[in-house]
Amino acid sequence: MLYLTLRNSLARPARSILTILAVAAILAEILILEGFLAGSYAQLRQTVLHRGGDVIVSQAGVSNFLATRSVLPQQARAEVEAVKGVKASHPLTSLAVIYEKNGRTTPIIVLVYDDAGGPIDIISGREPSGPREIVIDRALAQRYGIGVGDILTLADFDFTISGVSANTAALFTPLAFMNYDSLIDFYFESDVASDIATFPLISFLSVDVENGADPAEVARRIAKQVPSAGAILPHEMASNDVEMGRELLGPILNLLLGISYVIGALAIGMFMFAAVRAQRKSFGVLRALGFNTRHLVTGVLAEAVTTSVLAIPLGILMAVGLAALIEAYAPVYLVLATEPAALWRTGLIAIVLAIVGALAPLQTLRRLDPATAFRG
Repeated sequence: MLYLTLRNSLARPARSILTILAVAAILAEILILEGFLAGSYAQLRQTVLHRGGDVIVSQAGVSNFLATRSVLPQQARAEVEAVKGVKASHPLTSLAVIYEKNGRTTPIIVLVYDDAGGPIDIISGREPSGPREIVIDRALAQRYGIGVGDILTLADFDFTISGVSANTAALFTPLAFMNYDSLIDFYFESDVASDIATFPLISFLSVDVENGADPAEVARRIAKQVPSAGAILPHEMASNDVEMGRELLGPILNLLLGISYVIGALAIGMFMFAAVRAQRKSFGVLRALGFNTRHLVTGVLAEAVTTSVLAIPLGILMAVGLAALIEAYAPVYLVLATEPAALWRTGLIAIVLAIVGALAPLQTLRRLDPATAFRG
């Protein structure tokens, strides 16, 4: 029966190919949404983990790296480094600014660092080595057509772009990086000078612990001995930022994903149902030759599973191609279209829906009159 089903599908190659392409396109659309959600969470996680360190120190009560204001007093660094088990601490400052050019505006998160916590993937140029130098994310460079050696003006203060980095964006916002010499000049010479009290000098400390020391224990000591600060492990802060992302993005994106699954279910079921209905004459011939309902159902299920199995890898390839196009056009977005959990879930659902859609006209198969094969 399986052989006859395959032969029947090959006898109508156009219909079979169109069905496979349609199912693959539905799977690709679902994988893109799944990948967009997974990519957004990955960006939030990487933003924290790429800063390095064994412990992250922030303002007391602050447990997020992004979308949260943290201000540490100047003496906090010395107090942290006096804690047993601390080898060194590296200051980080986070600023939210707006870049405007030619009537277009883009929010930017500027990370100020000293000797650790800077960009880890510079695709052109170099790290800032002097004042008035800045590294920008490739999403910002691409959006405004700027690059190494060009001027980036923030609050009427001119920076020279020393490098362009990749994988430095989160919450749909590109990151930029500069050193503390640039920060001091920016505070006193830019338009933010009149409101400088609202800007921090140190937001976080990335802490390296001594060899053999337990980072969790060192974090507890810091929190106990430095009242103005809180201490948390990087992976815990990354998890907190991902959870924040789930609260901000999850409701709408999960709703869109759920709608996509419903639409995909209806579409795949409709394709399979139409495919079975279109073969009533062929099934009538088989019934006239002595095949019973069980044989026909077996053939229908075989065709449904075969269609899904062929559509799944094609859908994955489509999703990977679309993800690459999205990232090339708008690098601020990361689309992880091949997340294993999403692949398994989407593939399994596609097979199940194809089987359900193929079995929908089961009553038609049971009542099928062999004379159908000889009618016009």
